[in-house]
Amino acid sequence: MLILEFVVPGPPVSHQTNDKKNLKAWQTTVHAEAAKGWTAPPVTGKLKFLLINFHEGDQPSLDDDNMVKPIRDALNKFVYQDDRQIRYSETIHLSIDAPVKIRGASKILLDAYCKGAEFLYIRIEDSPDVIQLPR
Repeated sequence: MLILEFVVPGPPVSHQTNDKKNLKAWQTTVHAEAAKGWTAPPVTGKLKFLLINFHEGDQPSLDDDNMVKPIRDALNKFVYQDDRQIRYSETIHLSIDAPVKIRGASKILLDAYCKGAEFLYIRIEDSPDVIQLPR
């Protein structure tokens, strides 16, 4: 079940940046964008976390772990009680100009995509009960 989905204008800020003021500002932006759709207390169940980084050019500006951590930290104790609740995580880097199939896509995602600028799509939902192991 979907818990929350939202977008944040990009590009993201690295967890390893030396500019801690900029990192804090980025986390505040993530929190503020999430707050537009989140008014409930933090959830307590097992979660799935999806992040799609729609970036400019062929290469994303960050690797996935340095991109994801500040975002998860910004949502910790706000959307979920502890980021250890995330049991299933998916990160996708996709050029904003890459061909994509849009049929059935989220309206929130499509509205941001139509603007043509870098953004991140973040989706939190209940973790699946069964995980299919790779074949």
